[in-house]
Amino acid sequence: MRCWLLELIGEARSPQALPVLTEQLHSGDESLRSWAAKGLEQLGTKQARQELWKARANGLID
Repeated sequence: MRCWLLELIGEARSPQALPVLTEQLHSGDESLRSWAAKGLEQLGTKQARQELWKARANGLID
């Protein structure tokens, strides 16, 4: 259910989703991290790209 909600949040492409997606990007659950990364990619803002870069640098996502 949480993965599905993250997918919907990402699909909204709202800058207001950044904190939620960023928080889940650091989740212990790999599937939540994956959906958060997809949402941040769809968001496409400078801040979203920075969060993705940091997560990749820290080995959280591929």
